Amino acid sequence: MRRLVGLLVAVALPLSAVTAVSAVSVAASAAEAAPQPHARTPCSRGLVALTFDDGPSPSITPRLVRLLHRRGVPATFFMIGTYADAHPEVVRMVDRAGFAIGNHTWAHEDLTTRTGAQIRRSVHDTRRALVRAGVRPTTLVRPPYGAMDEHVRTVLVHQGYTPVLWTVDPRDWAGASTPQIERRVLRGVRPHRDDVVLQHDGVANSAATLRAIPTEISRLRRRGFCFAALDADGRPTPPVPVVGLTAARPRVAEGGRVRVVVRLDRPTTRRTSVRLAADGQLSASTIRFRVGRTVSRVWLRVPQDHVDDHGRRTTVTVTRAHGAVAGPPLELPVVDDDPAPVVRLGGARVEASSVLPTPVRLTVRLDRASDRDVAVEVRSSVLGTARVLLAAGSRTAYVELTAPVGTPDQPVRRVPVTVVRATGAAAGAAAVVVVRPPATDRATAAREALDAVVWPRAPMRQLTF
Repeated sequence: MRRLVGLLVAVALPLSAVTAVSAVSVAASAAEAAPQPHARTPCSRGLVALTFDDGPSPSITPRLVRLLHRRGVPATFFMIGTYADAHPEVVRMVDRAGFAIGNHTWAHEDLTTRTGAQIRRSVHDTRRALVRAGVRPTTLVRPPYGAMDEHVRTVLVHQGYTPVLWTVDPRDWAGASTPQIERRVLRGVRPHRDDVVLQHDGVANSAATLRAIPTEISRLRRRGFCFAALDADGRPTPPVPVVGLTAARPRVAEGGRVRVVVRLDRPTTRRTSVRLAADGQLSASTIRFRVGRTVSRVWLRVPQDHVDDHGRRTTVTVTRAHGAVAGPPLELPVVDDDPAPVVRLGGARVEASSVLPTPVRLTVRLDRASDRDVAVEVRSSVLGTARVLLAAGSRTAYVELTAPVGTPDQPVRRVPVTVVRATGAAAGAAAVVVVRPPATDRATAAREALDAVVWPRAPMRQLTF
């Protein structure tokens, strides 16, 4: 940037192809640079894109990258091909820090004095140098000195590049002091338009620019501006915040309400809306963020169930985010209010056998489901002991006891069966098993059993020869 701004543009350019060139001289009114007495809502005044030309510089660029990264400010670096070829490690550092990289020609040539072939070679060689350094540069090209006529623009566009100029030039390349650079930037930025600020990280005076950046950032933010990178069309693109969720309490009661704090990690110039769901049930309304706002709160109700829960967690998720990106879900422990399940036994009626013990099958039921296994042990002084495990979520199982061998002269017996142990549940009332005596005595039952298994003899048929 060692020529006058008078070389900037020879023809009017469509805004879709290139950002407007600054019409503001460096002698703008000092009154416009006065900072606002009170901080405004973030992003309410619009976007500012910081751009840096003539790097990479091994002494300035790394310090600038660290400064911008600490303050969360995006920027675009337009690099000269010969410098990128000489310092590929600095190119990689810029890229890994998340900053966009543009093309500033191979040797800082005035493209209006070059043929179409020379223009193509200059930008292609620069792109190859950036790719060799291990990065994927954007298709943005900033012509040195802002020197661009219709011929230069046509060649660049036909090669798939987007020319990008600026709206604010503090002339930091011309030996301006740090306070001068600060004032010129603050004077030049205008609300509610695409502000693109030109500064340099690869000229002799870049140290003064580096010192001016913190003041520029803090004062512009105080005025209600927020910072943006350039998109593929060379325009400042609104920041895309990430939606984060936190809760006002560390846990929530089942069937109760919890206040969820919805927070955007950065302000943006676009209106943003978010929709939430708790355990798959959508919230009643959409949360809308006005421009610059980053925090909202909403009440969500945790569904009531009738399951004995242990370690249950409710999950709050972002089901829709307009103008933002959904962050991770929020999981909250749920304090269960359901009592432990009660074990109930089903009774039975059996007829005792006079030959062998008789199996007695009883139903074991839980009055409500549980989210853990329930071990049940039942016992009878007559029928013995049995155990069963009801897996988590199940409510019915069966146990098998044994009725002893009986005789026909015995009376009908009513045998109680009780739950003697129920892990994770409460014991219900005892069940009754009615044991009827066998219908026949032992000898008769044995003879009938033998006759049943002996193959009956078939009558012989008279054979005639």
